[in-house]
Amino acid sequence: MRIAFWGNFGAFNLGNECTLAAAVGNIRARLPDAELVAICRDPEDTAKRHGIAAIPMSGRDWPAEARRHPKLVRILRHVGREAVDWLRAFGHASTIDALLITGSGILSDEGEGTLGLPYELFKWSLVTKLRRKQLFYVSVGAESIARPMSRAFVKGALKLANYRCYRDVHSAKLLQSLGFKTDQDAIRPDLAFSLPRSVAVTHGAVMSEPGGLRARRVAVGVFNYRGRGQANSADAAAYHAYLDCICSLITWLLAREYQVRVVIGDFKYDDDVRLDVRAELARRGLDLTSPLFADEPAASFEHLLNQLSAVDFVIASRYHNVIFGVLLGKPVVSLSYEGKHEALMRAMGLADYCQSIDDLDVKRLVEQFQSLEKNANSLRAGFVERVAAYRASLEEQYDLIVRSVCGRDGKRA
Repeated sequence: MRIAFWGNFGAFNLGNECTLAAAVGNIRARLPDAELVAICRDPEDTAKRHGIAAIPMSGRDWPAEARRHPKLVRILRHVGREAVDWLRAFGHASTIDALLITGSGILSDEGEGTLGLPYELFKWSLVTKLRRKQLFYVSVGAESIARPMSRAFVKGALKLANYRCYRDVHSAKLLQSLGFKTDQDAIRPDLAFSLPRSVAVTHGAVMSEPGGLRARRVAVGVFNYRGRGQANSADAAAYHAYLDCICSLITWLLAREYQVRVVIGDFKYDDDVRLDVRAELARRGLDLTSPLFADEPAASFEHLLNQLSAVDFVIASRYHNVIFGVLLGKPVVSLSYEGKHEALMRAMGLADYCQSIDDLDVKRLVEQFQSLEKNANSLRAGFVERVAAYRASLEEQYDLIVRSVCGRDGKRA
């Protein structure tokens, strides 16, 4: 048996990588003899990280000099390469028994062109069904889908599925607003909640403690807000306001002798923000060699879990940083950039500890943190119970998928 996992993997987004790890771990536990393969953007990185075979999502290769060719030549070249790419995908689909679209916010064209992820999603969904293989959308998230053609690709791909499941009501409602019926589809949690227990309970070393005293520890997540203000002056002003807020929060924490751990969620996009924060803190005269401060970037989701396991509280924007926090039993303040944050925080009983990243207020943020610290035990009890229920729900989903793939119940998923 050969099971394929499709997604935006190998792109240095630690949240995407954890969803693949969760799916691989759970399917491997149920089908230990199955051959697993990832269809992704960076097969080399994915194979190395996850220990499974991997193939490229697209075989297109666009050399820089091709842009200087006449328009007709570019069009013909494009059509030819697309035809080859479809044939390649069709061939790969013949070798699998099932294709799993594996979690993450994959139903989106944010930062994508016309031939970005929505198009690739439609291509692989179609060739899978043409080969009469099973197609599962497993706890996927829907976010901004602005382009009409992207919407057509996404809706067309979803219609082909044997099984559709969204990671929250927010995603289902967004698709409904685009004219796609979701009332018969399942809603189950993000796949990060099904990380193997051996991974989810990772424990990291505690940061240095001055004088041997136990300091309170806070993780502050940074985010590539407004593309670091590179696009225009409005984005630049908004980004600098965000940077000022994050640095003011860190300054406030350090002044009260909290240990601060700056964390990222995407190595490609967030690390430059981390460096910007570091530069601004240095400009403000803070001692960045102090044992109260650490900002080593995580290079894997396991490393990030390790960092978060060593703190008491999490303040973050990256969606999976928030999930990791509650998964590890850490009370969280979420700086939201999309509706999925509010949905998650409500579900975890943390709705009062969320604010929009577009309207960050340092004073309110400090008040939210102080309230979080004061009510930590009661809040933790509530979301720990919810996390256990989420894990059980995802266990049921994996069992359903495996039964369908193996034909044990004789029914279509």
